[in-house]
Amino acid sequence: MKITFTLFFSLLFSLLLAQDAYHNQLQTSLSNDYGLPAGTWVFNDTEAANYGQIASWGGSQSVINSDGQAFSRLSQVSISGQGNNPWDSGWKINNSTNIQQGDRVLLVFWIRSTSESGAAKLLIEDATDFDKEIYVDVNITPSWVQYFVPFEALNGSYNADGLAFGFHLALQQQVVQIGGFTAINYGPNVTLDQLPNDFNRELYEGYEEDAPWRATAAARIDQFRKADLTIEARTSAGTPIPNAVFDIKMIRHEFAFGSAITASRIAGNNHQDNTYQDKIINLDGKGHGFNWVVFENDLKWDGWEEEWFVNHNELVNAVSWLGEQDIEIRGHNLVWPGWDNLPDDLQNNANNPEYIWNRIDGRLDEILNYPGLKGNIPEWDVLNEIVTNTSLEPAFATVSGNTTGREVYADIFKRVRELSPETELYLNDYVTLSLNNTGGGQYDVLKDRIQELLDAGAPVDGIGFQGHIGGFPNGISSVLGTLDDFYDSFGLTAKITEFDMPPVVSEELGAAYLCDFLTAVFSHESMNGFMFWNFWDVATWRNPGTNLFREDWSQTPAGDTFIDLVFNQWWTDESAQTDEDGQLKTRIFKGLHEITYDCGGEMITEIVDLKENETIMISCNNFPTNTRELDPGPAFSIYPNPAHDFLTLEREEASPAQLNLYNALGVKVWGRKLQTARQLIPLDVPNGVYFLGVRDQRGERFERVVVR
Repeated sequence: MKITFTLFFSLLFSLLLAQDAYHNQLQTSLSNDYGLPAGTWVFNDTEAANYGQIASWGGSQSVINSDGQAFSRLSQVSISGQGNNPWDSGWKINNSTNIQQGDRVLLVFWIRSTSESGAAKLLIEDATDFDKEIYVDVNITPSWVQYFVPFEALNGSYNADGLAFGFHLALQQQVVQIGGFTAINYGPNVTLDQLPNDFNRELYEGYEEDAPWRATAAARIDQFRKADLTIEARTSAGTPIPNAVFDIKMIRHEFAFGSAITASRIAGNNHQDNTYQDKIINLDGKGHGFNWVVFENDLKWDGWEEEWFVNHNELVNAVSWLGEQDIEIRGHNLVWPGWDNLPDDLQNNANNPEYIWNRIDGRLDEILNYPGLKGNIPEWDVLNEIVTNTSLEPAFATVSGNTTGREVYADIFKRVRELSPETELYLNDYVTLSLNNTGGGQYDVLKDRIQELLDAGAPVDGIGFQGHIGGFPNGISSVLGTLDDFYDSFGLTAKITEFDMPPVVSEELGAAYLCDFLTAVFSHESMNGFMFWNFWDVATWRNPGTNLFREDWSQTPAGDTFIDLVFNQWWTDESAQTDEDGQLKTRIFKGLHEITYDCGGEMITEIVDLKENETIMISCNNFPTNTRELDPGPAFSIYPNPAHDFLTLEREEASPAQLNLYNALGVKVWGRKLQTARQLIPLDVPNGVYFLGVRDQRGERFERVVVR
């Protein structure tokens, strides 16, 4: 036994000796500071061996000695100018040891720029097909900064040389120095929370409470997102009625607030998830949910033809259910012009533009006229990511009269307009906000492509800015600057179509940035909506940094922020009364509202869809003659909501009251006198949105009810 222990410790000592000083010190620090086990080195255990495996391109790379740092050597990369794509220049090293799916890995590196600033995109990707585990922005300063980046291998397992770690560097002319680049695999038994996460070292520009953009945004929200509502109370003879009290409550925003979803989880389809479905229509527990959604994959060309997750009947079923909930649908997308995103037969006929066009035309005709979809999708991404997906251009460049092949893009827009004249048509891309670009490179290419389309007479109605924000969030001024630039250039409506942030963003930073980003977007004149690219950690596209709900459906700080902004701060819920001239003037958020008032003891509700300044006349000969103190009305709670057969109401006291149920048009569909504190309400009504009103001596209060 003594010999066995001696051999064991001798082997351990020899392994430590094999590591250089940098790797020894790092491993010791991680053990002492975080209680972490030794783990397995992903690369080699010496700087010399690691630097011997570096691959670089699009620039010059050299290894030089480093003085005064924890690491003894560094890699210096010189980039002569901005490329057309971030990946035109880069630096990487592949794994030397195997990584299994589910392993938790900690990437560690130091980085600096030799000039005032630098920029890079950190990548961890499959070395063969470039499928990303991580792809985030890194802001580089003149000072050395160390980063700890934890991640879980989610996409699969990787043999040696199967996973690449590094940077895309062609974002600008720069000289970047990289030191101490290494990674440790802790396997599946160490959680991500146990690993240090020191990635987002800099708060984004504009986070300060007194940042100048905030006051401007508040003024623009009042200017663009609100309208004046004037109510004139009159008798049937036209006499003005002073002191008439009106309750004004919002039902839904005019502005689109939505998310990507999957059709398989709703409407009784093959992966029905009741909680997932309920959250779509009831984010806050009060019946307020998304007013728009977009199917993440179900309407994509391959997804539709191959029926990836739902068959056509199930998709129509989902569309029908969403319509019953008064939720609008974005179509994503009609044509994504890269071979990887098109049916295989198109690439097989790459030299046959007639064949390709017939397939495109058939795709458009089928999906736009499909029973159950036609007329129920008011907005489509006609083209997706045409800056980087250019596979169709060489094929159509050979067509007589064409010069670039991009003429096909305008033809597609025009054909969609012919087939679906009422549909709003969008061009959707990621090369601005998602890449934190403010000009040059792909940013300018996108502008050129939009101008080409408009010059060719393409009926482009709007621009989709995807908004996959990186680990170093875009400054708010740069976000507004991009929106200003595109609106000044083209005057087109715009929408944030695919907002998310990567998992390296902390929940706190994600919530703060969501608040500011969404406020900036809501304030901008060009914007008509904001869409998450999924909202739940289980059903998400690799980037759960600002999802609204965790795996167990607990609400995240981002969820708290979104609900507070959309259904509290930007929500109308007020009571007011007419002046001595019988007029009530108020400025409220644009959208659908219910206006409720007492006429001779009967509570009347009218629906107003406020899109611009509006005056409405309300006639009643029996308004209460005494001014009542404005009161939010009786306190009560209802559950479940959404409901099916029955709804339970609970009040604080068993006082006399009137209970009424109104449909979305304000028509009373059920009523009962109430004497008890608890009441079971039968819901023998069609599925849809209703409003439950409880009226006592203090007034009437309403709650939105969803019946499904």
